[in-house]
Amino acid sequence: MLGLAFSGGKDSLACWYLYQHENPIVIWINTGKCYPETLKIVDEVKQQAKHFVEINVNQQAYFDANGIPSDVVPVNWTTLGMMITGQKDIKIHNYLECCWNNISKPLMDAAKDNGITRLIRGQRLDEDHKSPARNGSIVDGIEYVQPIESWTKAEVLAYVKERRGSLPDHFSIDHSSLDCYDCTAFVKKSKDRVEYTKKHHSELYLAYKKNMDALKYVLKLENIDD
Repeated sequence: MLGLAFSGGKDSLACWYLYQHENPIVIWINTGKCYPETLKIVDEVKQQAKHFVEINVNQQAYFDANGIPSDVVPVNWTTLGMMITGQKDIKIHNYLECCWNNISKPLMDAAKDNGITRLIRGQRLDEDHKSPARNGSIVDGIEYVQPIESWTKAEVLAYVKERRGSLPDHFSIDHSSLDCYDCTAFVKKSKDRVEYTKKHHSELYLAYKKNMDALKYVLKLENIDD
């Protein structure tokens, strides 16, 4: 059974166009914090796909329980750290664990629940953040199909434009899937996303800024450069 890990970003959209004719089961994780632009792309594919699975997760509840995701994590401000150092008003959380629990794990669980044996993923080797899995890797009994591994960002955009006819403005952003508008992780790679949010979505930007201000406050108290 063939499945597609779909985020609504440029890479997963390219994968959809490559494998659309094979009618894969499309799996999308809805964090509850997606940008309107992402929801529009998701709706496009939902209308085209014969099998579309939406998995809803409560990202806000996860933040409340575990803290704000960060590239730099002061241990005393984590849930575990507070067991030793005392409770604090702000919690900080490892961003990799956040992505895993809110996106990657629910996606893999859904893939297994739907009997998927081959999962298409839009991972590129020129990305700074990527899993160690490669095209053909088998993870938990599921073979990863990664058709755009060797593609560049420019090649992905050119292909999507050719198939779709036009490119959404936000596809110029590095993290074009725009999963969580209030995410405070991937700081060095999120400058374009933050500026885009500030310009086009003032309310979403305020939610992000609230989290980022809290994170900066903690890092300053701990004398950690952010």
